[in-house]
Amino acid sequence: VLQLCDEFRAKGARVWIVGGGVRDLLLGREAYDFDLATDARPERVVKMFKRTIPTGIAHGTVTVLFRGRGYEVTTLRGEEGYADGRRPDHVEYVDDVEDDLARRDFTVNAIAYDPAADALIDPFGGLEDLEARRLRAVGDPLARFSEDGLRILRGARFAATLEFDLDPETEAAFGPSLDVYAKVSRERIRDEWVKAFKAREPSRAFEVMARTG
Repeated sequence: VLQLCDEFRAKGARVWIVGGGVRDLLLGREAYDFDLATDARPERVVKMFKRTIPTGIAHGTVTVLFRGRGYEVTTLRGEEGYADGRRPDHVEYVDDVEDDLARRDFTVNAIAYDPAADALIDPFGGLEDLEARRLRAVGDPLARFSEDGLRILRGARFAATLEFDLDPETEAAFGPSLDVYAKVSRERIRDEWVKAFKAREPSRAFEVMARTG
């Protein structure tokens, strides 16, 4: 992953490691998935590497095949409008990594690592929440869940797999957001259930589901 970041910088692009991989390393867990955020536009990323897959190029995401693995690389972006309760209607590219982190679901998933500076970027208190073993939405939880109904189920799943407690304000927003959750496809719901079953105590996830409706 660090070698791939070196490739980006050698080609004149800034890059950060983001998401669950950073979270899991900070928790001392084995990390499997590493996503990258870059200031390079997706069309430029495609030209920068020999083997790429335009997985979600309309939303700024390109999969870069590097040394036998695929890495999701997403251009720094903000999002607007979520008519289907899942995907943004409009994506606007941004230049500041903190603006990109602001669109993410939970604070513990909104920590970026800058390999060039060997520094963590944590604008929403994710490190403090990791220490407290607390799952808290980024910013206003009602706003985050209205953007993507699957985030409610992800919250239940993370409560189990990370063995974290839900922040009370975050949990209180589950019920009022169930209308958005109802728009989520059965396939995505199934995926979250399967991931929840990998927890040491899957019942933690299902207790959250039962408690919040």
